[in-house]
Amino acid sequence: MLNKNMLRRNYLIIRRIMKKDVPTKKMIMNYLTNHDIAIDNRTLDRDLGYIRYNLGVAIEYDHDRRGYYIDVEISEHFDKLLYFIGLAENADVILDALKNKQALWQYLSISPSGSFKGVENIGVLLQAIRNRLVISFNHLNYSTGNHTPYSVEPYLLKEFEGRWYLFGYVADKKDFRTFGLDRMSDLEVTATSFKRTPQRESSANRFDDVYGLTYMPNQQNPAKETVSFRCNSDYILNHFLALPLHHSQKAGGKVISLRLIINPELENKLLSYGEQIEVLMPESLRKTMKGRLAEAGRQYRKN
Repeated sequence: MLNKNMLRRNYLIIRRIMKKDVPTKKMIMNYLTNHDIAIDNRTLDRDLGYIRYNLGVAIEYDHDRRGYYIDVEISEHFDKLLYFIGLAENADVILDALKNKQALWQYLSISPSGSFKGVENIGVLLQAIRNRLVISFNHLNYSTGNHTPYSVEPYLLKEFEGRWYLFGYVADKKDFRTFGLDRMSDLEVTATSFKRTPQRESSANRFDDVYGLTYMPNQQNPAKETVSFRCNSDYILNHFLALPLHHSQKAGGKVISLRLIINPELENKLLSYGEQIEVLMPESLRKTMKGRLAEAGRQYRKN
């Protein structure tokens, strides 16, 4: 069982090895000591084994340099793992800081929005997905203000631009739907189980092939395409290198390439960079971007 103390140790061990200087055991333990954690060689060995076999992180030993490194290419869902154990680590820091609330609030600047609403249900929804249990809830329609009751087979949680969404199969509609966690209320996990079929599993997995949320199974299996664009400054190139748009992103010179399903959210995102980038391919997307930018220009030429 991974307890809170072990979780923090694991997170710090991974972070230390990720510095890419192939640290020795002594260097790792010194790093932990600097974070108020003292362990011996035997405990470190156990932690390294747990990280390898239970968390799926490929920590390897370099015999020549007598230190450790992580083979990210074969580490299972490495970015997702870091994200969640990072959340857990940061939550501990924040909870500790809450002992002096006034000192905490003066160092935080948070924009007022509904971004955080519903995140308290992430743990419950993850359990329902893992245990394949049908959930029920009411979902708010922002346009009408109405709450619609749903019974859903949950398949996937997806984060996009700071908000969380549930992708699930609605049996009475015989279709998938995407639900914003910030719009869900009266969430209940039922005792009714469901079977994850290969076809529906495939539909959920296709979310890895899009930027955003608009891919739906009824789009008749849209194909992935290669999208490439040129960055017109070192600044914007470094922006994309630091904050990739998609896990498929590759860079060559000042050209960024993505391999994904083209959807309106991707178009809007690329448009938001204006003159800082130039879409090169596919030609259909280039023409769409050119037309939308021309129309935007016409708006500003009106009296």
